[in-house]
Amino acid sequence: MNKTHKRISSIKDEDGKIHQSHEEIEAVLVQHFQGIAQENIPVREPFIKDLTKHIPKLVSREDNFNLNKPITEKEVSEVLNEMKNGKAPGPDGLNVDFFKA
Repeated sequence: MNKTHKRISSIKDEDGKIHQSHEEIEAVLVQHFQGIAQENIPVREPFIKDLTKHIPKLVSREDNFNLNKPITEKEVSEVLNEMKNGKAPGPDGLNVDFFKA
């Protein structure tokens, strides 16, 4: 059986130099992806403020405060007790009885 292997046999860096060894190809690729992953803007806050002023506020300050509060064991217990036994609330297949136990 004739198998075709997909591989990079050579790569050209930003200066146009061709690299063919595995180590050189790896170095060129790492340098490239590190370069595109770097942040160009050291201070993002002004840009974030400018962007967020165009997003409508759908959550009130009070709701936001409540959503960011730590969840208590009592709240979890109350929610579990309200759920019907034998039902699976999510795709993992674990039913309410599992969580109650």
